[in-house]
Amino acid sequence: MKATIRPLESNEYPAFFSYLNAQLEENGKNGNPLFHPVSRAINTFPQEKEAAFVSGLSKTVCQSGWRRAWVICNEAGHIMGHVDLRAHSDYTIHHRALLGMGVGMNYRRQGLGRELLEFACDWVRHHVELEWIDIEVLAENEPAVQLYRNAGFEWMCDIPDLYRIDDQPQTVTRMARKL
Repeated sequence: MKATIRPLESNEYPAFFSYLNAQLEENGKNGNPLFHPVSRAINTFPQEKEAAFVSGLSKTVCQSGWRRAWVICNEAGHIMGHVDLRAHSDYTIHHRALLGMGVGMNYRRQGLGRELLEFACDWVRHHVELEWIDIEVLAENEPAVQLYRNAGFEWMCDIPDLYRIDDQPQTVTRMARKL
């Protein structure tokens, strides 16, 4: 299958948020680990998060609230996965980016996650303002933890009970990679 990674374009926002909603429908259900720190009952991306996501795409890298997003699409242009980098909330952490990513259910275990991570790392290497990529992942999401470890991310710490999702404590694993 031929796949192409490219920047998310504004005309694709509806399809992109539909893709994210489909992922939320799988979050912690049907044998899938929790991969997004929200209740299993939530299956739509909140409007305020959607607005912040879109707003961040128009900001300059290292500006408060900046974000960059890419999608990996098949030959028909269907979104199979995504990766995004964004600013930390504290302005003094401008030399680091937070990474978010996902791969649609039907496209997992085909190497797309690895491709997206490599793409994001290469992008950061070409931006002298950025030196690190940080990741926060729910510890129970072992496939994601292993993917990041295999991509050169180092374990920094586990934070037990950081989130309470559906009244259950959730541990977060923090990982980072210096580029």
